[in-house]
Amino acid sequence: MSTTLDVSYFTNYCGAGSYDDNYLAYSGVDHCIDIIDRFKIRIASVAVLGAATGRILRHFEQAWDVRPEGCEINPWAHSRIPRRYRTRIMQADQLEYVPRVLSAGRQFDLIFGNALIYLKESDIDGLLAQCSQICRYYHFLSSTSESFEPGDKYRVTLRPRHWWRQRFIAAGFLPTRSPYLFRAST
Repeated sequence: MSTTLDVSYFTNYCGAGSYDDNYLAYSGVDHCIDIIDRFKIRIASVAVLGAATGRILRHFEQAWDVRPEGCEINPWAHSRIPRRYRTRIMQADQLEYVPRVLSAGRQFDLIFGNALIYLKESDIDGLLAQCSQICRYYHFLSSTSESFEPGDKYRVTLRPRHWWRQRFIAAGFLPTRSPYLFRAST
C-alpha cells in the first residue's frame, strides 16, 4: 500500500507552500509534454498515477486534446480535482488502480507517474511489470536519492536514477533517448 498523505502534504508541499501554487516546479508535467512533443510521439490517452489536486491534468488536455484518467489516493486532494476531470480520476491507490486497468484490458499511450517513490520497494517491480502491459510509454521524473526534496517525509523509496532505470528495464520497458521516458517492449 502506498503511503497515506495527510492534508499538510498538499497545503505545505516540501515546505514551499501550497501544492497548487508549486506544482509546475515539482510535477514535471511540462517536461513530460516537451519530451513527448520533441520525440514526435502521438498521444491519444494518458493515465496519471497520483493526480494530486489535478492541476496537471489540464496541461495534458491543452497539449494533446486528451482528458487524462488515473488515480489519486488522498481523499482531500481528490475532492479538489476540478470537476471536469474528477470523474475520470479514481480515488484509489496506484496498487489498486493499475491491476483494475490491466484486468479490464485497458491501454494508454502514456502513464505519467511520479508516485512510485511513495511505495515500498517490494511493491515497485510488480507494479511496473503491470504498467508495462497497459501503456506504450511511462514518464518518470521524480525525486531520486540525488534530488531529495527536504520537507517531504512521505517519500519511502529514494534510490539513484540508475536504480530506477534498472527497475523499469527489468519490468519490460526499454530506455529512450530521454532518461525520464521509457517505452514498453510489448
